[in-house]
Amino acid sequence: MQNINPHASQKKTEGRIELSVVIPVFNSEESIPHLLRELVSICSSTGKIYEIILVNDSSTDRTAELLAAASEINHNLKIITLSRNFGYQSAVSAGFDFAQGAMIVVIDDDLQYPPSMIPVFIEYANKGYDLVIGERLVNKQNSWLREFVGRTTYKVLSLITNLKFKNSSDFGLYKRSVIDALKTMPEKDRFLRGMIQWIGFKKTYVPYTAEARKFGRSGFNFTKLVGFVMSGVTSFSAFPLRLAGALGGLIFLFSVAFSGFVVYARYTNLNIIPIGWASTIIIILFMSSFQLLILGIFGEYLYKMFNEIKGRPSYIIAETKNIDSHTLSQSKYHNG
Repeated sequence: MQNINPHASQKKTEGRIELSVVIPVFNSEESIPHLLRELVSICSSTGKIYEIILVNDSSTDRTAELLAAASEINHNLKIITLSRNFGYQSAVSAGFDFAQGAMIVVIDDDLQYPPSMIPVFIEYANKGYDLVIGERLVNKQNSWLREFVGRTTYKVLSLITNLKFKNSSDFGLYKRSVIDALKTMPEKDRFLRGMIQWIGFKKTYVPYTAEARKFGRSGFNFTKLVGFVMSGVTSFSAFPLRLAGALGGLIFLFSVAFSGFVVYARYTNLNIIPIGWASTIIIILFMSSFQLLILGIFGEYLYKMFNEIKGRPSYIIAETKNIDSHTLSQSKYHNG
């Protein structure tokens, strides 16, 4: 970690923090040295009093060791280690809870999102925008198929939630007023991109190009994509429940009409309905699968409610570095 400037803005941390950079970190031993070197340089160049909050989501490689070494060199680097892997959304929430800056930037740890965009975000924030979100025009990491699926996913989410989603992630700048509003939202199963759209505020989108990963492999697979979509839909839309009701109503009308047709055919001797079990079995299988589908949709909502009712925290902190005792005491999620 010798490449990290040990004195970058060291004296400035005595004043009120103006810029916080929140980074969820998981198994990033290859990218951490490069990421921190670039971030320290860029944050120092802004002339603002800054902090870089790295939330270690219980990494299993040498990430924790590298972060500890870096925080010893530069006290602007603040480390939060979670007690286990709670997931990306929880890690971001932990960073928000501890961020002290008037402006908070969220960026990933893999250098796909260019840290050089931070000064650009600040320029737009100074123009009066409360939210400055990066909008991906090109993602060099994704194939055309994955890019198509991603863009289609956001369009579907926009359609069924009545929120306006663009091809963007959580990469962006959030003013203190936005963070304070997010903190008033008590849900534990958080879908930050939807929450940002729901709370409003004055926002703008800044285009950028997402670079291909230089280190490691993405852990965002098809299963996580499905979970991501389901989380967004069940958090901000009753569309699946209403769709289930509508389909149930249509099937009921079809069954009434079909029953009438059977009676008509019976007494007019049409004899066009074949005698046998095949049609009966098909109808039974169709209705059974439809009922299971409805139960699955209800189950998703009930599971979400179950998690919220339990009231468990969205994360638990095992260890921190360079975070003062006053800030730490304000968090109910610390283990002591």
